[in-house]
Amino acid sequence: MRWPTVARMRMRGRAVARMLVRGRAVARPVAAVLSGAVVALALPPVDFVPAILGYTPFLLLLDAADGARRPVLARAVLGAAFGFGYHLAGLWWVGAAFLVDADTFGALLPLAVVGLPLLLAPLHALAAVAMGLAPPSPAWRVVGLAVALAATEWLRGVVLTGFPWNAAGLQLTGSSVALQGAAVVGLNGLSFVAVLLGASPVALIARGSRWLALPVVAVVVALAAYGSARLARAPSIDATQPRVRVVQPSVPQAHKWDPAESAAIWRRLLDLTASPTGDGAAVDVVIWPETAFPFIYRTPSVEQLDLAAALGGGAMLLAGAVELEATADGRRATNSLILVGSDGAPLARYDKNHLVPFGEYLPLKGVLSAIGLRQITEAVAAFDAGTDRQPIDIPGLAPALPLICYEVIFPHPEIADARWIVNVTNDAWFGDTPGPRQHLRHAQVRAVEDGLPVVRAANNGISAVIDPEGRFVGRLALDAVGVIDTGLPAPRSTLYRRLGDAPLFGLILVAAGAGAAAAARRRRGAMKG
Repeated sequence: MRWPTVARMRMRGRAVARMLVRGRAVARPVAAVLSGAVVALALPPVDFVPAILGYTPFLLLLDAADGARRPVLARAVLGAAFGFGYHLAGLWWVGAAFLVDADTFGALLPLAVVGLPLLLAPLHALAAVAMGLAPPSPAWRVVGLAVALAATEWLRGVVLTGFPWNAAGLQLTGSSVALQGAAVVGLNGLSFVAVLLGASPVALIARGSRWLALPVVAVVVALAAYGSARLARAPSIDATQPRVRVVQPSVPQAHKWDPAESAAIWRRLLDLTASPTGDGAAVDVVIWPETAFPFIYRTPSVEQLDLAAALGGGAMLLAGAVELEATADGRRATNSLILVGSDGAPLARYDKNHLVPFGEYLPLKGVLSAIGLRQITEAVAAFDAGTDRQPIDIPGLAPALPLICYEVIFPHPEIADARWIVNVTNDAWFGDTPGPRQHLRHAQVRAVEDGLPVVRAANNGISAVIDPEGRFVGRLALDAVGVIDTGLPAPRSTLYRRLGDAPLFGLILVAAGAGAAAAARRRRGAMKG
């Protein structure tokens, strides 16, 4: 076999670039959509990390926009097209939720599948426009794209209610070694690395820009060395650490609120809670998933006696529940996590702060109703958001940071006193799709960023106990019925937990300053010439 020489590779790269530059106006956005879809292959569950090379044709397309009559508009269109392709390929599974009650929501499935990517695409358009501010050399365009996308991915987690799902940094987390980088720079910092690596071939095949090879190699080496060392130093679980039991009842979403199924669901939860451990060791706390109770839990009641018997007089329970309270205006409903003592009596409660738009509350409800979408306004659950999130103090255990459902995809500054994270969720809405796998990966990232173990109870999966290195101490397959019994891993200190995204902002400022200096030198050289 005859391997291509560097010269041949460079010639082929230039040929591809010429093809993209000469492409028609319609063909370029289509190519951008396809580039975004290719990059999405690096996301869970495919985890094909080399797919990040899809950033290379995207950058070539953006460079080609310099020759357009309106280059800023051309870059914005290409950026939006790339973002649409990326999110369509990565988030198509949201449509599965509309099939649970197909008679009511089925007709809206295409709108949801296409609408969410369209809603997110403008941020990629913003990144594409911002990239145009970088000096015109290929190397600086690579750096500019990496900085711009890292910044807009951070912005995506903040704008409106925030939605940082599938941020670019997640594309590297299929490698357990690369995942450890989140302990230093967080997921948004990994976004910069993913785009830098994925777009770097543009600079490596261009004369005058190969200086970028050294920084790229340095980033790869540093990431590999740090990740390997952090994994090697991971502490093991010892017998003296608290023991947790994660319960996965796997209740079909169509049965979850059916009164005829309530008794069977309750019995399954109790039986799983009371089942003996494999080694006979006692359990300190049992975790049930989001909205696990098939009714409004009240005490005193027969259900309290049932629960106390299942807990066996020693363990406590952390369980998802719907809570109702009377108010002056009617009633207040919350998606909550309650701590229940061994006698079945509630001890503490956390109300979900970060509600899911269109799932737990409805933005622009009056507008949607006025334009004829009354079936949506009547069917969407109306929860009230909690106003505070503090670690839950559990007698005999370390404080736990409560996160319900997709709250785990957001960084949390209020974790100073927490020693572990409890994440309860119900992913049954999305069936056997990439959705539950991507949600689980976000929980792994959070464990590494914060250096805290994550105990995750999901109704139908994927339940897991995750150590601060993002590894599974225990895990249940999707749709399995069962429990996880394990010790609680010890926390670890991380730079990201102390500094947050400050290193990312520093990197953006340094790159912007260096780019501005390079542009100034280029202008001075042109003037002298």
